[in-house]
Amino acid sequence: MDTIAALATAPFKAAIGVIRMSGPEAFSIAEACLRFPGSGRLIAEDRKRNVAFAYLHDRGEVVDEVVVTAFRGPYSYTGEDTVEFSCHGGVYLLDRVLRLLFSKGARQALGGEFTKRAFLNGKSDLTRAEGVMDLIDAEYSSAARAAMSELDGTVGNAIGEIRGQILAITAKLLAYVDYPDDEIGEVSTEEIDLLLTEALTRVRTLTASYGKGKILREGVRTALCGRPNVGKSSLMNLFAGENRSIVTDIAGTTRDTVTESVVFGGVKLLLTDTAGIRETEDRVEKIGVDRAVQAMEKADLILCVFGDHPDEQDRVIGEKALQYQGKTLFLFNKSDLYDAPLPAWASAAPSFRISAVTGDGMPKLEACLADLFATDLPAGSAVITNGRQYQCLCRIESALARASDNLTLTPDVIVSDLEEALAAVGEITGERVSDSIVHEIFSRFCVGK
Repeated sequence: MDTIAALATAPFKAAIGVIRMSGPEAFSIAEACLRFPGSGRLIAEDRKRNVAFAYLHDRGEVVDEVVVTAFRGPYSYTGEDTVEFSCHGGVYLLDRVLRLLFSKGARQALGGEFTKRAFLNGKSDLTRAEGVMDLIDAEYSSAARAAMSELDGTVGNAIGEIRGQILAITAKLLAYVDYPDDEIGEVSTEEIDLLLTEALTRVRTLTASYGKGKILREGVRTALCGRPNVGKSSLMNLFAGENRSIVTDIAGTTRDTVTESVVFGGVKLLLTDTAGIRETEDRVEKIGVDRAVQAMEKADLILCVFGDHPDEQDRVIGEKALQYQGKTLFLFNKSDLYDAPLPAWASAAPSFRISAVTGDGMPKLEACLADLFATDLPAGSAVITNGRQYQCLCRIESALARASDNLTLTPDVIVSDLEEALAAVGEITGERVSDSIVHEIFSRFCVGK
């Protein structure tokens, strides 16, 4: 492999900027650019790691004072000789340091190339590599904890235990099939059935976690719907903490959907403020109403908003919302203006009195959402947040279920099902994965990671 370099911190002015370089020429390129005060040096032959103060220079000119950290392969993130320069964080300065490294023989790293090298050098499996990107993308605490369950090996270990169980079953069957004349007793159907059931239970526990994991990773698709001028846009702005939607006392102001990502009740909501639902002859408004209906059809959560003095039209909208697959909550807005009893039809869904102006009732709504979409993870629990991993687990489950159904057939048929399950396990961890899948995974990473 060649030697790569990239900025590992954000490309903005800051106190510190870190440039990472990895590959067979990392040490020689670094030493050509560094001067150490006194008897300092990059790294001794008998050391795995070293941190030192040095001057970066370019053709005799001092470019910067840096702290340089050297990692001798395989004791580094990538498994290769790696050098990191902690420089002053000026944009021009960092660019100059990179160009200096390129002039000495390094090349610009591609997105995710450092982590890809870690995977290819056996420093990380694919579940941990994907956890790196998930941790970078995490927007709140529960999502970060889920990413850590990948990064710290919790998910990989769970997959490894499943792999071990499948291998144990396969070994028992193959021993009997391959050495029928030796003193190897026939494996009982009951024993294999018990082992398959245990493996299936583990797999199904992981696949069941994907519902929660998908919420952690992607968020809850949430539609704010209701008649015009009931306070949907004001509520959207309250959630977002800024004026994302235009608010006036003119009915029909919102004519298209407005989307915002917020964290509320410890849950990531992908909020969509929709046009008011009503019969209209206005062609533009009608398009907005159609899009409001489409948003409800796709939503995981529908927040149906009603204004003061809800009437028959509100009831119809509420009933319509309840027809869709998403969970529906009724929000009776403007509690600061009226306190009349809720209509009888409000009992059809969990209902809340709120005020988008004062924030009244929002803590109860927050608690409700936290219960509906609970995302707290017990310490050490494995949760699947990744669609690729989930699809592989579904294939494992299907193959193991077929093996269980085929217990009355010859052992070689069951072994074939088990080998298919092991192939899917290998795809999750990266032991049996195509180059195209590896490329697709790491192409989503940022440069420098």
